[in-house]
Amino acid sequence: MGGQHSAANTTPGKAGGSLASMAKPLAVAALVMVSCWISIHTRQPGSLSTLWIASGILAGILMTSPRDAWRACVLAAFAGNLLVRAAQGDAWYSALGLAFASTLDAYLVALVLIRYVGDVTNPAHVGRVAVVAGVSAIGACALSAAIAASVHSAFGASPFGRVFATWFASHGLGMVIFATLTVVARAQGRRLLGRPGHRIEFACTILLIAAVSFAVFHQSRYPALFLVYPPLLLGTFRHRFSGVVFGVAAVAIIAIAETLSGNGPFYLIPHAATSERVILLQIFIASTCLLSLPVAVVLTGRSFLARRLRESELRYRMLADYSRDLIMRIGENGERLYTSPSAKEILGWEIEELRAPRWDLVHPDDVAQVMRAMADLRKAGGMTTVTYRVRHKDGRYVWLEAHARLVPSIESDGSPDIFCTGRDVTHRIDAERALAENQRRLHAITDNLPAFVLHVDGNEIYTFANAPTYSGMGFGPSEIVGRSILEVVGERIYAEIKPQIDRVLLGETATFEIERDFGGQRFYYQSTYVPELDADGKVVGFYVMSSDISQLKRTEQELMLLARFDGLTGLANRFHFNESADLALARHRRSGRPLALLYLDIDHFKRINDSLGHAAGDLVLAEFAQRLKGCLRVTDFAARLGGDEFVALIEDADTTDVPELIARKMIAAMQDPTDVGGTRLQVTASIGIAYCKRTAMSRDELLHIADETLYAAKAAGRNACRTAIVEEPGLKLHSGTF
Repeated sequence: MGGQHSAANTTPGKAGGSLASMAKPLAVAALVMVSCWISIHTRQPGSLSTLWIASGILAGILMTSPRDAWRACVLAAFAGNLLVRAAQGDAWYSALGLAFASTLDAYLVALVLIRYVGDVTNPAHVGRVAVVAGVSAIGACALSAAIAASVHSAFGASPFGRVFATWFASHGLGMVIFATLTVVARAQGRRLLGRPGHRIEFACTILLIAAVSFAVFHQSRYPALFLVYPPLLLGTFRHRFSGVVFGVAAVAIIAIAETLSGNGPFYLIPHAATSERVILLQIFIASTCLLSLPVAVVLTGRSFLARRLRESELRYRMLADYSRDLIMRIGENGERLYTSPSAKEILGWEIEELRAPRWDLVHPDDVAQVMRAMADLRKAGGMTTVTYRVRHKDGRYVWLEAHARLVPSIESDGSPDIFCTGRDVTHRIDAERALAENQRRLHAITDNLPAFVLHVDGNEIYTFANAPTYSGMGFGPSEIVGRSILEVVGERIYAEIKPQIDRVLLGETATFEIERDFGGQRFYYQSTYVPELDADGKVVGFYVMSSDISQLKRTEQELMLLARFDGLTGLANRFHFNESADLALARHRRSGRPLALLYLDIDHFKRINDSLGHAAGDLVLAEFAQRLKGCLRVTDFAARLGGDEFVALIEDADTTDVPELIARKMIAAMQDPTDVGGTRLQVTASIGIAYCKRTAMSRDELLHIADETLYAAKAAGRNACRTAIVEEPGLKLHSGTF
């Protein structure tokens, strides 16, 4: 059983209109009844049919019908089988059992084939159909033969073994011949009678088979069965399955008819029983099937593969001929065995001009590269890609990107050929060069900017970094790109800038300042994060521009020092003192704790300036300031108000003992001579102390009281201290010189 290709293949469940009409239950019942009647009337008395046709026809109909039509077809076949047997006088139990067995084997064969093969009319399945059909037919016919033999032996009609063998052979042969005939007929339709233009030849071939078969079986003098095979094989070779099914059917019908008429080579066996001749006849018919069916299967498969190959070659040729890419097949000696027509469109050369190796067309700088790639390909196999320039017929060079691989040679014993496809990538190369030039310019610009420029993707991975990044982060661009922000900056700094990262990833521009320590120095940076948006406005990353503002910060700090501190002595200036005094008085008013202000003046400082010069005076002032700081506590505040006037602000002075102790220490410290350019000079100081107990006191009032007290100390002969205690309601002067 096998199928052949047709213009409209039919698969179970998708039958065409003609096939569906053939599967109508009444038509099936009629076919089965006719075939049953023929098979029953060709049996010899007391024997089973030599060739059972009905099962093969039913199996073929089922295999080429929709599954939803199977039930009706099977029931119709069973009913037709049962009616014919009953009409022939079989007992009801015998007719019922044999009709069931005859229908069962056809159903089982069709079921197995549809399940494990599918479309039995597809030429691609012909080999699988032959194997599955053979195995399923043996199994199904053996089962039905066992049922039939059981029915016969149960009622004493015939021995089990003889019925089993005869039934198995007749149903197996009928399945092979007529199931195949039915499938081919339904698949090919009118083509069953031969291809158009070859039908007379087909009819002559079948007539030849029939004539030879008649000649062999109409006589009983010569054992010439072998003469049937040559014309049968001729029909198989010329007409495939049509030749097989019609040829074998003709041989079987003539052989059965002549044998039942008392003619044929089997009557050369003396004293042979009828059943023995029937078995020999079945063996002969089976041999014709075994001889012709495998040949038809092989030839059909070969024809199918040849047709697929032709179609594949046609498709390949069409694709190659109409492809815009250059396609070539290169032989071992470099000759172009095939060049696609696109060669003229790409290179301007005619195909014949490219047949021979044309190394003169390859750019001189690329020849060695191409030759090396081809040599490596022939040596190692596999696939290679090479980009090179080929001269166009108009003189310009075209960039080709060629993909080449080894393929079997057209000559069976030849070396492999090279199959090559080339694409004009001149525009791409030009674009890549332009892009590379733009990138070079971009790098040149960014690398010379006095800032760090980076790009970060949506996963916080650096994708770009300019050269100055190294000086600011301690990493080169190659060490940064591809790593995450956390990996590069560390957990501490990452935690500090994470809020800014979150802002920019939400679409905001973030600008902030940050401090870093590198190489033992403190640096200050101003960073701006700008979100990167795609075409849909979605944030996919951000750009970073970070500038080193350390010098600016240092300048600001220096200006701040100049604005708040005295450049000569390093003490706070009058502006800084005013701020600190106001804050101290505010704390004094809030806490109620006493506050003391020391007002200090260098005795006879004008005389020092006038006699020794301003440089000497500056040295005296600087030395005085250092000694003053040495006498103060950490929490005390000293300032130079101008000239030789100094102040010291003392908080947390619960009694006058604290400021007076500091004053005594300062007077004692000034007892040591001051070195002024090699001259040791004795310098003294006068100190006035304003000790404030009341809270309603302003800075100017406090300074005024301390100043008056200072003048009191000077009036007492200098190098002395006076203390004024400010308490409610007035001022109390604590006199004394020390």
